[in-house]
Amino acid sequence: MKKLIALVAFFLILTLGIGGMIAEAQHFDLLSLKDKQRIQNKFTSYTTDNKFSGAIYAVYHNDVIYDQGAGMANKMMKNGTDVAYGVASLTKEFTAAAIVQLYEKGKLDISDKLSKYFPGYRYGDDITIWHLLAQRSGIPDYSVDSDDGKVYVSCFGTEYSNIMIDPSRTAVENRDKIRTFFLSKELLFEPGDYYDYSDSNYALLAEIVTRVSGMEYHDYVRENIFEPLGMEHSAFIDDYDPNVITKVAQTDRSEFDRDYFTVKGAEYGCGDILSTPKDLYRWYRGLVEGKVVSDQSYHEMTTSYSAEDELGYGYGLMISDRSEKKVIYHYGYIPSYYSSIIFVPEIDYFQVVLSNHGNGDPHLMAADLARYFGGSVDLIFSGIE
Repeated sequence: MKKLIALVAFFLILTLGIGGMIAEAQHFDLLSLKDKQRIQNKFTSYTTDNKFSGAIYAVYHNDVIYDQGAGMANKMMKNGTDVAYGVASLTKEFTAAAIVQLYEKGKLDISDKLSKYFPGYRYGDDITIWHLLAQRSGIPDYSVDSDDGKVYVSCFGTEYSNIMIDPSRTAVENRDKIRTFFLSKELLFEPGDYYDYSDSNYALLAEIVTRVSGMEYHDYVRENIFEPLGMEHSAFIDDYDPNVITKVAQTDRSEFDRDYFTVKGAEYGCGDILSTPKDLYRWYRGLVEGKVVSDQSYHEMTTSYSAEDELGYGYGLMISDRSEKKVIYHYGYIPSYYSSIIFVPEIDYFQVVLSNHGNGDPHLMAADLARYFGGSVDLIFSGIE
């Protein structure tokens, strides 16, 4: 779902204090207790001042330097790093990894045309899996909104249009209806010509995972990513077991006037994962240590394919290599979940901020918190969800 502020694009070039000390070191040792306390005080002060509601987890060289929740997950439970939140577009990282895994297993090729998987699609011979991964297909983005309890899917193509989906329908029925809707639209540009962020690309990739693997996309990710990495508190909005994932943060419905969890299939493959900050750290470790995909595939995932755009985008990951150190990150939004993951592999710094409320703009807050590490951090926001 596109945020209302999505029309604004700008830079945050953050020159750091403690980061400078780390950058100057010949060897990256653990922080002193004094420096760690200084960072913790800064983080706590910042989140308090901004009335933050959610959880923050930051780790430097396997040393947890911040592990705190703020505000309430629901009426009875406080937010924390063991609580699951809707991670929105962070889901795209997992979808991209699933596709790459299937490529490594010889079950598909990144250069495959969409006509192989969607034979009736009129542009199927023009678009490849690579175009979807790199957000260069030209397929218009879609967004989910609610008004007076009704749920609409809007398409931001050459002409604005929308359809209504029925929350009483199954996830498969809704996602099929949404896919048919956006595939009926004209392309915004010739595939490959431009970068343009679109949830539609990743909804298609999730469907390809299902069709190629012989497993439902959710089951594939559980079996091939969540379980091997020990992500025991991660699931999907559509089908999570409340007896297993018992701690789930709820939103106040201020940005969506019904329970978002009842809208099945709406964020398929592009925004439907539930996870905890600690589980996302397990994901980070697995990804950078070669436990998810090969080193070569990880390099391809973290290479920017959007040279003409200010925002670097790889496969399901945003890339910033404009400053001293390469930063890999992603932001996400679904009502009213705000998410961000930031890591700087060169100094092994990881940070995740998950929120169930928009107070203080959690995206900007996450970027500001990252300024305590790694020299300069250059992050770009341009309507990411």
